[in-house]
Amino acid sequence: MATDAPDRKTLDHIKTILRRDLKLGPDAQIADDMPFFSSDVDLDSLDMLLLVTSIEREFGIKIPNEAVGRQVFENVTTLANYIHEQMEMNPAKTQATGGANGPADLLANLPHRDPFRFVSKLIEVKPGESAQGVWTLTGNEPFFMGHFPGRPLVPGVLIAEALAQLSGLIAPDREAMEGKLAHVDVRFEHAVAPPADIVLHSKLSRAMGPLQHFEVHATQGSETVARGSLTLHKRAVAVPGN
Repeated sequence: MATDAPDRKTLDHIKTILRRDLKLGPDAQIADDMPFFSSDVDLDSLDMLLLVTSIEREFGIKIPNEAVGRQVFENVTTLANYIHEQMEMNPAKTQATGGANGPADLLANLPHRDPFRFVSKLIEVKPGESAQGVWTLTGNEPFFMGHFPGRPLVPGVLIAEALAQLSGLIAPDREAMEGKLAHVDVRFEHAVAPPADIVLHSKLSRAMGPLQHFEVHATQGSETVARGSLTLHKRAVAVPGN
């Protein structure tokens, strides 16, 4: 690991991410040699996953799981040095995780059932990579009776749940996964009134142990109605007949 003084801009960017993602506040003092472990900001596995995901997205690098440890993440400076090295090498690599599977049978693996299933059909599932589906609403669903009666709107929390259900299907071939929501950060940009076909999109951006982090968005027609990210804490479940 390089020990030269890192670029000040990189250090400041990392500190901005830390204040935001760890909710430290904009005025929190963060020293260049502040450790990530055994300190006031001792990171748990979810904190680490969210931090790594933000670093990858904002610096345009990939951090392999084997690098997510106490050497790279010893303190803010060691992380800044690692980022600088990765940006200089520019290792723009993509991993093929297999082609799209036929989605018809996968929907049956979803552990949710009516009236709490919010994925009506699957368009495409790339195991371990991404998925796309549709939630079709007629306006006759029971929850509309109390959600702005007479001028119903699709509850945003249910759009987020639909995105989480879709994300739960991004799993290896012949394996169903159940997941509990560990973190949700979804912003709602447009209201949706029924009847509607909401197209759901999810992409796996990082897996770390039982935690899987997804970039998600939902669209209606040409409009993006929701976008953000969510994290599932997953456990493998045997599929009947396997």
